[in-house]
Amino acid sequence: MTSWWHRQRVALIALLVAVVAVVGVHVWFDVLPASTDDTAVIDARNGSAEIAGQSLALDSARWDEFDAPVGSRTLSIRIESGGGSDATTCGLFTLAEAEGARVWSNARSVLDVPFDAGESFCQEESGPYVILAVFLLPDDAEGPFVLEIPGDGEVARFPVEL
Repeated sequence: MTSWWHRQRVALIALLVAVVAVVGVHVWFDVLPASTDDTAVIDARNGSAEIAGQSLALDSARWDEFDAPVGSRTLSIRIESGGGSDATTCGLFTLAEAEGARVWSNARSVLDVPFDAGESFCQEESGPYVILAVFLLPDDAEGPFVLEIPGDGEVARFPVEL
């Protein structure tokens, strides 16, 4: 009678190869790209910055413009954009505490925000327009905040004080 290890050696070798492959793929696609982050940060000057061919200017920031669930509130940020023929889209807008560790993504798609209130993101090859980013924050979030807008290997960073 042969031992269990001897009978299952092909399956065990295949399992070992699969585990090594999964770990290798994870490291290759998730760990290494994150560790080689060479994104340039552009700090807004006088409320304006240029990124992805867009001239962005922080226009306004308002609390509670839209309805929010109990225990939270909204922060609406309007950004004036002057796109052009070389303008490309931006990435996901994020809002972070300037002195804390909490970060929020643009929650406009899950809130009842009118479609005609402004664009949700940077537009390609466009003229002047307004972007409306709406963040759903807990009641204890007071600010100051930092708005980050990624695009073309750069991140524009705007201070948001209310």
